[in-house]
Amino acid sequence: MEIPPVFRCPRCGRGLEIPEDAEGACCGGCGFEVQAHDGILLLVRDRAAIENAIRYAKQAGRQRWYEGEQAAQFAGPYRHHMRKRIAYLDSVFGEYARGAGRALTGLDLCCGDGNNLGVLARHVPELYACDYNIERLARARRVPGVRRVFMAEALNLPVADAAFDMILFNHALEHIADDAGALAQAHRALKPGGLCVLGVPNEGAAFWRLAYALQPRARAESDHVHFYTAAAISEKCARAGFTVTSVHHMGWGVPHWRLDSMVRGCKIVDDALEAAGRALLKSQATSLYLLLTK
Repeated sequence: MEIPPVFRCPRCGRGLEIPEDAEGACCGGCGFEVQAHDGILLLVRDRAAIENAIRYAKQAGRQRWYEGEQAAQFAGPYRHHMRKRIAYLDSVFGEYARGAGRALTGLDLCCGDGNNLGVLARHVPELYACDYNIERLARARRVPGVRRVFMAEALNLPVADAAFDMILFNHALEHIADDAGALAQAHRALKPGGLCVLGVPNEGAAFWRLAYALQPRARAESDHVHFYTAAAISEKCARAGFTVTSVHHMGWGVPHWRLDSMVRGCKIVDDALEAAGRALLKSQATSLYLLLTK
């Protein structure tokens, strides 16, 4: 049986056959040339426009969001929370993989530095990763177990319809102005019966609106453009065609960014806030994870 191509042309949408060791390809429909940079496929229509947008954001004071190594999160003040995220994702991926009972194909959509690729690779033998930031992709490419790393835009995913059994879309949607368009692309790329794990901050909750009010500079330095609650993001996912099977709340803290980062660096405190928040203030969690099916 012929296996359809995973990739498609970012210009015309025609399927692209790109051999695993190939450093590029040419679309047979429109002639678009897929190039590569240090083994990273460049599957975007206008790389210069993307790099100009990143350069502008850096000049506007958001340099650390685009250059800072994300691995630092696992040694910084929120390291205990980050480990809880990884443990949760590992359990979700593992349960789905065991239930599928076959080799899965997966995508880490907006993978950043690739900090979640290791846990995905344990359960998904055919693993792909994409982002629009070439600096972050260079780090992601160093993670073992990933078949292809490629540069892509979330609003124009250069992948075939129903290409993946599993998609991780982790803490990226809040950065995308057209979040409905990005969710529609993820839905298109997911196989029927597949699983999309969507992680977003719960910054629409009262605790975290207060944190931004107390420290408005924190919002100015961020490039978040959406501030979701569980109800708001669930509705958006449903509009994109997903079925929301569960919403998992995770991480509780103090509604002041500087103080929060200080106290949650202590595992005992982070665990205590987690237990108290889960029992008393579920809606005020810092993070939400939605399990979505098609």
